[in-house]
Amino acid sequence: MGHRSGIGGQLGFVAETTYGTFVVPTRFLEFNTEGLVFNRETIQSAGIRRGSNIQRTSRWAVNKKGGGGPVTFELASKGFGLLLKHAMGAVTITTPGGATLQRRHRHVFGDLDDLSLTIQKGAPDIGATTNPFTFLGCVVTGWELGVDVDGLVMFTPTFDAQDMVTAQALAVAAYPAADELFSYQQTAVTVNAGGVTPTGMTLSVDHGMKTDRFFVQNSALKKRPVIAARRAVTGTLTFEFESMTQVNFFLNAAPGAEVPIGAVIRGSQIDAAPNYYGLDVIIPKARFDGEIPVIQGPDVLTVSAPFEVLDDGTNEELTLDYFTTDVAS
Repeated sequence: MGHRSGIGGQLGFVAETTYGTFVVPTRFLEFNTEGLVFNRETIQSAGIRRGSNIQRTSRWAVNKKGGGGPVTFELASKGFGLLLKHAMGAVTITTPGGATLQRRHRHVFGDLDDLSLTIQKGAPDIGATTNPFTFLGCVVTGWELGVDVDGLVMFTPTFDAQDMVTAQALAVAAYPAADELFSYQQTAVTVNAGGVTPTGMTLSVDHGMKTDRFFVQNSALKKRPVIAARRAVTGTLTFEFESMTQVNFFLNAAPGAEVPIGAVIRGSQIDAAPNYYGLDVIIPKARFDGEIPVIQGPDVLTVSAPFEVLDDGTNEELTLDYFTTDVAS
C-alpha cells in the first residue's frame, strides 16, 4: 500500500567503514519526529558591470555546507545499541551473570573519530512515492535522554552530516521484532544513593565538536567533525517542593561534596533469572546548580534542580548500560 503522508516515512541507519562513504542501511527504528536537513548556499558575485543592475545567470556558484539535525525516538528494548554506541563512543557487550539471552551493552565516553553513519530518510510524496534522502558521514554531536510523568522514555540524538544524496535506492525497512517501550512508571531515580520522586528528568550531552571544517581545496565536502571543546554533560530534575531536601541539593553543593545520580529503567523479564530489558544511567559525581522555590500562585510549589556531571578522576563520568537481547550494537 502506498503512503501519501508522513505516516509512511522511514529512517534507516548503518555504520560506515569510511567516513562519508555510502553503506546500505540495515537498522530501521521507529521515530517520532526528525529534522534532518541539507544546507546548500550560494556564492554570489559582487562584480560591477556597466548596464546591468540585476545579478547575471553565470555569476554565482553552489556552496554545499553539509546537513544533519535531530531525530526524536521513544527508546525501545531492541535496536538502539547502534545509536547509543555512536552517541557515547565506546561499548563493551557482555552476558550478565545468570543470564542466557540477556546482553549488557555498557557505553562510556570514547573516541568518536572512527564512528560515522549512513542515514537514509524515506519521505513519501502526495503521489505515494517514498523518496530517499541519504545522509552520508553522519556523526552524533550531542544527544538528550529524558522522561516526564505520563510519558515514555525519549532519546534525541543530533547528527552532523557531511553530504546528502538522492541517487541511492530506498532500502527495504525491517524493524526489530517483539520490542517494547519504557515509560515513566518503569523508571526509578536516585540522588546520593537515595530514592527521589521527580516529575521529570533530562540528561544532555554536547560533545563540543567543530563541525564547520571547510577548506580551500578541490572538493565541496567538509572534513570529519572533531572535538574542539570540553564535553558538556548536564541535566535537570524537576520536583514538587516536598521539603528542604530538594533545595539542599543546591544549597549544600561544595567542592568535594558532589553526589552520584542514577536512573534505573526496567522493562519485561528476559531470562529465568531476574534479568530484564532496560537502561541504567550511572553518574558517579554531579554538582547541583539549582534554585529555591518561587511562589507564583496557589498551586503546589516546584523546584528545578539542574546539574552538571563532573569528572572525579577515577570513574567513568557517565555510563549507559543498555540491557537487551541484541548480541551486537
